[in-house]
Amino acid sequence: MIRGLLISHGSPTVLIEGEEWKRKLKELGERIKEEVKPEVIVVSSPHFISWTEENLVEVGEKLKCIQDYYGFPKELYEFCYEAYNDLDVVNELKSFLKPDDKWGLDHGAWIPLMFTFPGIKAVTISISQASAKKHYEIGEKIGEVIRKLGKRAVFLATSSPTHRLDLFYLNVKPKPSMFDLILQDLINEGRFDEILNAEKIYEKEFKSAMPEGELKPLYMLLGAVKPTRGRVIDYEVPWPGVSMMVAEFFS
Repeated sequence: MIRGLLISHGSPTVLIEGEEWKRKLKELGERIKEEVKPEVIVVSSPHFISWTEENLVEVGEKLKCIQDYYGFPKELYEFCYEAYNDLDVVNELKSFLKPDDKWGLDHGAWIPLMFTFPGIKAVTISISQASAKKHYEIGEKIGEVIRKLGKRAVFLATSSPTHRLDLFYLNVKPKPSMFDLILQDLINEGRFDEILNAEKIYEKEFKSAMPEGELKPLYMLLGAVKPTRGRVIDYEVPWPGVSMMVAEFFS
């Protein structure tokens, strides 16, 4: 069984703010642990990037915490979360993903993991310069590995649908982007093919929103889970130009 979750990680300031967001993530994690009993969380953060067309998989026994944010209040650097890698899964993934031992868990991965699935083994996959279609196909292969091993898993994608940091610095009033509204409809109505082709079908709205990581973590999720339905659980725009979405995908 593979359950899919899209959880926007947002600003690191949620570590000392965002009490309602953190409460919702903890409740979500408890429900998923009861329903799925996951043995591994496969996580793809838009901050783990390969600058070639090869996607990476972290192969170290322990996924170390990376505080890859700068210029924030001192107390944010008191938080960190690490997880053990699932080497059984990793050894299978190495047949089509490039092994890497220099990364770990960046804040795009460890912040959602810390609040939602603490203590569960994780596997972290990078995005790359490859196409949306290639990321979907990689997700398919990841799903095949999970099912071959008989693992109960969650695929966690951690992108923000709108990621316009220029609007943040200009202090524009927070409001939903047109692309966010479109994406919510596509998820809730199960129009997953349109999500995969959103950059072409909704070119203007996609470019205006500048989705974090070009939604490539979500494309891998769709390939791995092969969802038959989805639903948006939570959505908000807490900062100018940056949206937060939590969505669930069922196989």
